[in-house]
Amino acid sequence: MAYRVNMIESFGTGDIPSTSSTYAKPSAWARDQIALRSKDPQKIPFFYRESLRFMISKLGNLVYINSEDEVIPIKCVHANPERTIAKLKQENNIILPIVSINQNTSDNDEKRRRPETSLINTNWWSDKKQRAFRVVALAPRAITVEYGINIWAKYKNNLDQIVEQVRLMFNPHLIVDTKYSNVAHAFLDMESDNSTVESSDRQDRVIRRTFKVKLEAYIPNPKFLITSTGEIEEFNSETTLY
Repeated sequence: MAYRVNMIESFGTGDIPSTSSTYAKPSAWARDQIALRSKDPQKIPFFYRESLRFMISKLGNLVYINSEDEVIPIKCVHANPERTIAKLKQENNIILPIVSINQNTSDNDEKRRRPETSLINTNWWSDKKQRAFRVVALAPRAITVEYGINIWAKYKNNLDQIVEQVRLMFNPHLIVDTKYSNVAHAFLDMESDNSTVESSDRQDRVIRRTFKVKLEAYIPNPKFLITSTGEIEEFNSETTLY
């Protein structure tokens, strides 16, 4: 379990109450209090969006060396393969090579699933107040996200340079670093050669290499503080919980 302590603290905190006239266990009280405060639609974490942005950013750092020994940056776009092919056929101003990425599927990961009733309980130390704060949250949802990465090039030499960089990027995995987590792992799952695309406008053959990437991650739940009065308050912070 790893937490990123990029937090803006705003509340004091005490322990979860040890007794209650309604609940047999303090954890049951805490779960109900958290559930009541987690219904605000503004608490949607936008995990998929943040993860995709990170992947685009990393792939946008790829380069290739041309015949004049110049280092040329490569553009990465968010598009499915069919859309990219249509653009290559319709527009003459697209400069190859180019990289495209799309999210194919996502599914629950039962092997890493935590019980629904689990509470994630941790402490956060405030350097400003020189004291520890208790942070609680419901267990995050374990998921596996599949991305498709397509490399489009005109020359095999350029394609090979990019493929080498992608393999090194996932060696053995890529840590997808977002505001929610710095321990989500993305793995290369499959590679295929799809060099059969032709652009009718230029009559040039476009070679293509496809990678399937699997991201093992969690969708986080909102996090809360146990206050000094024995109540639960929303934790006004940017935290990670994986």
